[in-house]
Amino acid sequence: MKWLSDIVVDKKSIFAGIKRILTGFLFFVCCLSVYFGISALLSQFFYERSSTAQVKDNSIVENTLSENSSSQDTNLLMHKSLYEAADMRFSAYVADHDPFFDLENEINTYYQHDTEFLSAVHTIHKALDSFLKKEIPGSALIYADNGIHFTQENKAFPFVVYQLVHSETPAYMYFLGEENEAFFEKLKNYLKAQNLPCSVHFENSFYYVMYKGQITHVIRLKELQERIAVFSLLISYKSFISLILDDAGENLALAKECMDLPYPVILSIWPHSTHAAAVAVLAHEKGLPVYLHQPMEALPRNGQAVDIGPKGIYTSMSYEKMREVLLQNILSIPYVQGINNHMGSKFSLNENAIIKFYKAIQEIKPYFLVLDSLTAQQSKIYRIGKENGFLVAKRDFFVDNDPDKKSILHELNRAYELSKKHKRIVIIGHVRKATLQALKEWQAYKDQDIVFSLPSTF
Repeated sequence: MKWLSDIVVDKKSIFAGIKRILTGFLFFVCCLSVYFGISALLSQFFYERSSTAQVKDNSIVENTLSENSSSQDTNLLMHKSLYEAADMRFSAYVADHDPFFDLENEINTYYQHDTEFLSAVHTIHKALDSFLKKEIPGSALIYADNGIHFTQENKAFPFVVYQLVHSETPAYMYFLGEENEAFFEKLKNYLKAQNLPCSVHFENSFYYVMYKGQITHVIRLKELQERIAVFSLLISYKSFISLILDDAGENLALAKECMDLPYPVILSIWPHSTHAAAVAVLAHEKGLPVYLHQPMEALPRNGQAVDIGPKGIYTSMSYEKMREVLLQNILSIPYVQGINNHMGSKFSLNENAIIKFYKAIQEIKPYFLVLDSLTAQQSKIYRIGKENGFLVAKRDFFVDNDPDKKSILHELNRAYELSKKHKRIVIIGHVRKATLQALKEWQAYKDQDIVFSLPSTF
């Protein structure tokens, strides 16, 4: 019977082993549960602290940037988001705030102009505004923009754009057939009955009012969906590239050559530079965007302050002074749509200065695009702008830090390869002979999968 007792002993050993294994496993599971429980509690604790800090930081910025916000502004921003989606750049107003008087004061104060022309436009505007407010429901009419046509000599001619919007949805009203013709005839007859020295014509869902051959008012009926359809086609492409050329405004001949490249570029112009107005007007006539290349305070070099050029902004500036400088610079460049920094390695690290900068931009040009040139890798311009709802982008590549043409071509090709991986990139170069020559010889632009676009379409 010894064999039987041996089996019993063996079974007891096996059961004891299994028991030890199960006990060890349960102990391990208990330890793991405790570990994850403590980790979760700690994570929640630190998350709440960081969230509180973030909310506090954001509230400082938001309070600074949104002092005059209202529910009406919120509704307006809803319309604006659609304009931006279609790459339409307007500073919109609701119908109960007439922007023409602001425009009139701006032209009288800052620009060369024809006094008789401005007076006539004022008369036309009052009559036309009265007619539209009588014919169009108040909730369907907004001033989409007030703007200025410029000559190369920077002589200013004002215009106003009216946008018709459905009262319930931020979509364009769209008149068809007989209704369209009836509205057109009514408008013509009204202007004729008022003996106003102007003409009106209709083309492609736009009404144009003209005085002495110059457009003074535009009434937009064109359907937004048509523009969005064109925009939506772009997103099927593989790569978006935005190419900005800084330091424009001093060499007019080089700037013209840049405009004639076989692909579009954005010219960023120094404020108050010799040919600022001429470069901006020529670029606009070719359908190219124009940016302000704003000097910003740089970090000292070798213990010496760096000269950033005229009309710069500094971290020590008061808000009022910074706003004044930015306003003057923006007004010095016709058709300006955005801004990027020239230098700025010190300014771009200072949150207080950046907050003042954005507050000024919001007051002067609420829907300006701000491009962070990233002259300092730790720059906070992009982050603060994005957190607070501004149109922002940031530079991915400088292509001509080395002014040699071969080096520039090499960098352009590197940027092209990066665009295929990251889809959307921003390249910055400069209006220089070597850069222009490299851009002329660059072949990658022929790739049908590349779209050259504004950073705002990102």
